[in-house]
Amino acid sequence: MTTDVRFVPDDRQLDLSRLSPADFALIAALHGQIDRGDRVLLCLRPAQDGADEMYIRKRGDTFWAAHFPGGGHGDHEIRLESDEHRRQKDYWCRAATDAGFEAEQEFRTAGKTVLDVAIKGPCQTGVEVQRSHITAAHAKARTTKSYKAGWLPVWFADSDAQPKWFFEVPSVGCNSIGWTSLPHRRAATAARGLRTISAARCTAGVFDRCPDRNKRPCGRYHPQHEPWAGLTIDDVAAMMPARQAVPMRWNGKQIYIVPPKSLDLYRELTGRDDLYRAGQKEQIERTLRQQLSQECLSPKHDGGLFDADLVAPGLPEAPTHCRSCGQKLLLRRPGRDGCQRCDPIPLTSSLRFKWD
Repeated sequence: MTTDVRFVPDDRQLDLSRLSPADFALIAALHGQIDRGDRVLLCLRPAQDGADEMYIRKRGDTFWAAHFPGGGHGDHEIRLESDEHRRQKDYWCRAATDAGFEAEQEFRTAGKTVLDVAIKGPCQTGVEVQRSHITAAHAKARTTKSYKAGWLPVWFADSDAQPKWFFEVPSVGCNSIGWTSLPHRRAATAARGLRTISAARCTAGVFDRCPDRNKRPCGRYHPQHEPWAGLTIDDVAAMMPARQAVPMRWNGKQIYIVPPKSLDLYRELTGRDDLYRAGQKEQIERTLRQQLSQECLSPKHDGGLFDADLVAPGLPEAPTHCRSCGQKLLLRRPGRDGCQRCDPIPLTSSLRFKWD
């Protein structure tokens, strides 16, 4: 069940769990005004197809959005936006304005979504301040709508708990601070969702298995990520609209926010362009499976520390398979015909070898 509805007269999407005072008054005024078939207020996640119509009922001092009989799931309580939610929007808006960008709260996109904060810059960035519990599927669907309307949403989590949608959409989390009043500038540390990428050699001490082939370490270089430390939410509000921080899919899966140079290094090491594009995960996963099922033919693997030019000219060709077990040799050296399991040797820089 979700608290998201569509108010048909204005063609707007609303979250009944955090309405602005104006929208709360608008929805409350519908009490006793909606009959079945009017299609004024529609649930965006009905339990049954065709059972999306809702009306407003009141119990005590509380308003509820209820489905007509046969609608399939419970009522939605209608709530005002919390003070904490409002202050978090104010914090993002202030940070973007301090960075020289125009920022607007409760911005309606061409995709009928409403962004908590819209930051207008070279990369149109929308902020989703999310305090209520929603599913990853719902967050991804909403992100895709905003993305197709020309906005890159970044979802904000304000606690140490990790929501289900975190890493499924561009996300950033901050340290636990009080929101009983508006925090000082740079008080909110960007604690999660941000990464930097470096090149790490594929050895047993770094990778248990080769990330490319899911076998023993290959000796080549692969991307490795670590937290992008030292940033505040203020920095994120300034960097994302300026394209100084960009979202990417790590190996086609988790979504991280990284510096552009890190994404460039990732592309160089993997040969893949995993820049985040909302709604394209299935296509990326298919491409990734195809790439991982093939030998890498990238010219950049023709040279380097572990390639054939380290084998002295005139030496015989190195065997390709182990004489004992028959498996393909990863460590190839003229005269060596056993694998590391059957005939282990120490891996030192004085040995002449090449890797397949």
